[in-house]
Amino acid sequence: MPAPEKIAEHILDQAADWLVTLHSGEVTDEQRRQFEQWKNARPEHAQAIQQAGQLTAGISALPPNFQPSAFADSKRKFNSLLQKNLLFSLCGLLAAGLAVYCLPWQKWQADYQTGVGEVRSYALQDGSRLILASGSYANVRFTESLREVELIEGEVYIETAKDQRKRPFFVETQYGSLEALGTQFSVRQGDESRAGVSVYQHAVAIHPRHQAQSRIIHQGHRAVFDSSRISKPIALTNERPYWTQHLLVAENWPLKKVLHELYRYQKGAYLLDKDLQDIPVSGVFSLSDIPQSLEALAFSHQLQLSYYSPYLLQVHKK
Repeated sequence: MPAPEKIAEHILDQAADWLVTLHSGEVTDEQRRQFEQWKNARPEHAQAIQQAGQLTAGISALPPNFQPSAFADSKRKFNSLLQKNLLFSLCGLLAAGLAVYCLPWQKWQADYQTGVGEVRSYALQDGSRLILASGSYANVRFTESLREVELIEGEVYIETAKDQRKRPFFVETQYGSLEALGTQFSVRQGDESRAGVSVYQHAVAIHPRHQAQSRIIHQGHRAVFDSSRISKPIALTNERPYWTQHLLVAENWPLKKVLHELYRYQKGAYLLDKDLQDIPVSGVFSLSDIPQSLEALAFSHQLQLSYYSPYLLQVHKK
């Protein structure tokens, strides 16, 4: 395989700037337009972005010997750190001590997307409605013969409309497709190596990518699946996803799961003492005010919240 063409450092630096902006969760339509102009201006720009689509240096985990004082104490410094780590990755280096994860290029090109902490509703041309949860990305494709939503990452709630042309409605995930059978349902896929579907009206057929047999999930049930397996349906206790109402409802969840869900709606990272991870938590928490929810969680379970910066929290026992 031929070695990739060397790209000038200043172009890689510009690409890193753009990726930080695009991944900030606060990018504007005008910034997206300017990015497209920059990317298309020269072939090297597109090449730099293509490389960046394969590597990015977001912080997905912190090393055991991490020193809180070393973490950025402002959003500006945080983005600067992210940019430097990203640039190192583009040059073929690993950022020392930091875990590296992939951010597919297709996320930045998605038709519909939400930033961290954002929940947005979209009306489609057939009258169907999508509600995207925090940090979600989706494409929509309507043809003469079908209606299709591609969920790239995150979670979506869908209310399908009757189609005069009787085109089927599919949701594509990396593990297979879901066929809406006149329904309201939600789909989630992220870092769990599987996808989940919850059906609130009518039914949904699951078609795993590497399994010939499908399964229909009926109203009031949920199931998870990967490319070759579908779980047994489990009864739902709610009539609509709580997150569409900006709520998190925990029913005897381990603390680590509650924090994971809350931090889907807030930028930053947290450290949780190992002996606290499985403490059972039940309650209703706001997804519109994560700091308040964290304070309520700490009060009810005798926890201490230590903020080392606006973007790093340590949770430990009082």
